Amino acid sequence: MTCPYADSDAAYVLGALDPTEQQGYRAHLADCARCRAAVEDLAAMPGYLARLLPGADLALTVSAAPDLLPRLAERVRAQRRFARWRRTFAGVLVAAAAAAGTVVLTTPEGTDNEATAFTMSAEPGVPVEATLLVTGRGWGTSIDTRCRYDGESDTESAQSTYLLIAIDDDGSESLVSSWRQLAGREITVPGSTNLDLDDIDRLEVRTSTGDTILRTGL
Repeated sequence: MTCPYADSDAAYVLGALDPTEQQGYRAHLADCARCRAAVEDLAAMPGYLARLLPGADLALTVSAAPDLLPRLAERVRAQRRFARWRRTFAGVLVAAAAAAGTVVLTTPEGTDNEATAFTMSAEPGVPVEATLLVTGRGWGTSIDTRCRYDGESDTESAQSTYLLIAIDDDGSESLVSSWRQLAGREITVPGSTNLDLDDIDRLEVRTSTGDTILRTGL
């Protein structure tokens, strides 16, 4: 039987679903291993884009053709090996631009704010802690996550993919970054969102099944 959400993974990762659709898709992830794997394949895009364009204050404006997201997702999956992302992601964006004919990169005016640190609150029993370094930019907000997992290395939580989600004042969600946690080690993950700092209501860390394990307001 065809999965009703088979074509929604890229839209979910890129924040193109409305709040009701996002909620439905998150609930679906708990029961669909195939869609969880698809989200994990695509979820690294924000972090790799930040590495590909270090320090460049660029705004990405996309006016998508109806088939842009499926084409982008297909190309990303074809190049999903981590060692190849750095040199291929720019080609992915160019390919998407050729498909839609409407991708524009601009350098916006505006000054950056000073970085502010936020310590996230963990759900009871969660052996994960994280601190966020949040900086308002002219193009949106950059968010670096410093995360540590102190639980057992052979548990399901230790092997999970974690997603940092930004929720705006209207309840819409945007994926900031994703990573696989390493037990007993502190890691730092770069991320970004086109949301202005003043428009972010809160930030949450979730597992790939949609369970919230850490949160903080801004």
